[in-house]
Amino acid sequence: MTDAELIAPLADDCEALRRDLLQQELPAVWSLDAQTARRLHREGADAVLTAWQPPLAALPVTFLDEPARAGRPAVRVYRRDTAADAEPPVVVVWLHGGGWVLGDLATGHGAAMTACALTGWDVASVDYRCAPIDRFPAAIDDALAGVRSYLDAGRRVVVAGDSAGGNLAAVAARILAGHPGLVGQVLVYPATDPALSFESARSFTEGPFLTRRDMEWFYDQYLSTDADRTDPRVDLMSSLPKGTEPPAVVFTVGHDPLRDEGIAYGRLLAGSGVAVTMIHAPELFHGCITQSGLLPSSAVRVGEMWSAAHALLA
Repeated sequence: MTDAELIAPLADDCEALRRDLLQQELPAVWSLDAQTARRLHREGADAVLTAWQPPLAALPVTFLDEPARAGRPAVRVYRRDTAADAEPPVVVVWLHGGGWVLGDLATGHGAAMTACALTGWDVASVDYRCAPIDRFPAAIDDALAGVRSYLDAGRRVVVAGDSAGGNLAAVAARILAGHPGLVGQVLVYPATDPALSFESARSFTEGPFLTRRDMEWFYDQYLSTDADRTDPRVDLMSSLPKGTEPPAVVFTVGHDPLRDEGIAYGRLLAGSGVAVTMIHAPELFHGCITQSGLLPSSAVRVGEMWSAAHALLA
């Protein structure tokens, strides 16, 4: 892609949000302790969900929280009302973002509910353990347990997630590559390079959206001091995919320190023989899909993303 294709001026609604966030003078994530960062993240997510349009309660989707049980973390399961009497052919195992530190079932609620409404598939949002209380590989273990529980039940699974959740989804797709029930992966601006070595990671150092310093802080919280950052479950660029991973939709955005590594990972999958659909939105920012109920520009792209997932599986 040319520079003009990689990044464009923010969409008008995203630019308005950027200005509003700057006026609020919120503290940078990297300047906080994990507990405070989680609290502020949850408060911000609650405000977004309350203002979501159309209201989430108006969507034709029912959800149910299922507690953790032996070998599987807690999940929130979504089903479109029209599918109440018939099990959909696919379940999306959704892994929320938040740098492996922030987020939970509530903060991922809008993205998961929207995915269910748009696809008609079941969505199972996994309440995986977060750092620094539970460091690497706890989140991966929980993600795998969530995916395997549906595979073992005979379901066809698409594993999906945004940001850190995109990393977990890609790791699960690699580890379970070749399983006949794992039929797709949807990776939304995934974290694939802990070295932050790509140009975009050097470009986004300030602002109200995700920055390089935020990502450094997230990795420090996620990984213990003696962790191997080249472990292929962390550094997805350090080893080649097997080529038996399920078809992938890789969604990236222009205003994002993870932009270039997400594009590179999509190309790495394609080079290994995996069917890949790349969707790049140069006018959007990292974190936009969890605010698509407030941002029409993001809602359009989210629709494209899930339509591409349907087409890829077809």
